[in-house]
Amino acid sequence: SIKRLIRRLVLTRTYQMTSHVTDPAAEIADGNNNYLHRMRIHRLEGEAIRDAMLTISGRLDRRQFGPSVPIYLTPFMEGRGRPKESGPLDGDGRRSIYVAIKRNFLSPMMLAFDTPAPFSTVGRRTESNVPAQALILMNDPFVKQQAELWAARLMESESDHQARIAVLYEQAYARPPTEAEIAAATEFLETQAASYGISNEALSGDKRVWSDLCHVMMTLKEFTFVE
Repeated sequence: SIKRLIRRLVLTRTYQMTSHVTDPAAEIADGNNNYLHRMRIHRLEGEAIRDAMLTISGRLDRRQFGPSVPIYLTPFMEGRGRPKESGPLDGDGRRSIYVAIKRNFLSPMMLAFDTPAPFSTVGRRTESNVPAQALILMNDPFVKQQAELWAARLMESESDHQARIAVLYEQAYARPPTEAEIAAATEFLETQAASYGISNEALSGDKRVWSDLCHVMMTLKEFTFVE
């Protein structure tokens, strides 16, 4: 059973180790980590990144099975065989595995994150770290949409600034923020509020400011890389 094999692998001590150096002697003896004395840092697949965004925004539809969801067509996706209608921007909230694949109309976000093009057999995915990925996270309408939904969800559940920032870090990175990170997030909120002409007193109720912070949280390396 492949499922049982995967379960056994991910529950091993080796798989669950951190990528941070905890044994200086081991790092000296195995500087290239050939013998796996610590976990190797790796980037999440494009599908996992997309699903994570749907999860933290509260939009993820956990239903299983059913027909695939038509691909969302951007204005730049033109050509022969273009579907008559576009699918929803967020794929109806379904997991990435349920989004239809059109060979000539592939998701720009998935392509940027090395999802294999369905033209030939691929034995192993490439794992790149290129500027196009940062640009996609900054400008893709899906990412912006999920940031806005995440901000709305956050504002409904918390009213205190620090409490909101703590929730963001817990949901995005599964850890509490440091004092320096709280200070940096607070400074960012105040800077954005000033750019929108919003007073600090009205900052709590303005979704634009919090959407911007949520968007920043999604673009950080900690969101797309596993340590």
